[in-house]
Amino acid sequence: MTGFPPEHCRVVEVRTDGDDAYVLLDTGPRGQPYLYGVSCKRQNGRWFDHGSANGPGWSQTDQAKRLGTLTAWGEAPADGDMVRFELNGHVVEEPVVEGAYLAAWWRQPESGPDAAWPDMVAFRIRGQWAPQSSWRGR
Repeated sequence: MTGFPPEHCRVVEVRTDGDDAYVLLDTGPRGQPYLYGVSCKRQNGRWFDHGSANGPGWSQTDQAKRLGTLTAWGEAPADGDMVRFELNGHVVEEPVVEGAYLAAWWRQPESGPDAAWPDMVAFRIRGQWAPQSSWRGR
């Protein structure tokens, strides 16, 4: 969070897997969220920034094997409390926290034109799963 004014930088969600982590920050003023993602790596017991972006995507974590962390995140629709994704036939459900969602897939092959990308299947809104077509564009 170094470099961001403390009053404008809050941790929204964190996902970890071994020595890899992904942190979703809100760097906007209260009431005007601006999401920002940070890929982190643990070395000698301490966490370090390994790359950051103002959008989801793929970030390299293993140069030799060309593997990385694939993330999907963003703002959820009003009253959304969960999100559901599918990637390569596997379904993942993640909570909505402070109006945002974060999903992470570890040790994914380098992204490219033929790479698989997570498909957002549904949001749970007020306790009911709603397909993408019912909330997109709100």
